[in-house]
Amino acid sequence: MYRDIAKLIMYGDIDEDCILYQMGEIFREFEEGTQSNAVLIRKVYTQIKRLLTVATDFGFDKNLWHNYLAYFLITNENPFSITCEKIGANDGSVNHFARNDFAAIKNLFEYDFSEIEKSLGIDCFTQISNYHAIEKKELMYNKNVSEKVQALSSRMEQA
Repeated sequence: MYRDIAKLIMYGDIDEDCILYQMGEIFREFEEGTQSNAVLIRKVYTQIKRLLTVATDFGFDKNLWHNYLAYFLITNENPFSITCEKIGANDGSVNHFARNDFAAIKNLFEYDFSEIEKSLGIDCFTQISNYHAIEKKELMYNKNVSEKVQALSSRMEQA
């Protein structure tokens, strides 16, 4: 996971406190064996709770990891996204870098969490991949953002 995150160019200016960055660090530590299982579990659960908080705030459902990555794409401002917002998609060299990022994000989107779950004896990634949110009133979350994120997430699942 951390290798794909490191490949991001347009979307790579990630704050170290960002869920995506922290998840990458957890998987790096897991792969390198630099942390005990107990520490890794605590770190995973901390990020899962943060993901659940974002999911609650924005009404995410079904696959929270996919929803989070779609949310990350939608909310990240970079030269590619700003240009697309202002004048639409056009030909240009920036597209090369954007395609690179989309390939890395697609890898993150399809990430197989089974190895870390088995090794640590956890199932939280399985649970967030098939999540059933408690139904809530529209005033309790940002419905507009929720609809856009879930629509993009669904399109990415089909890609």
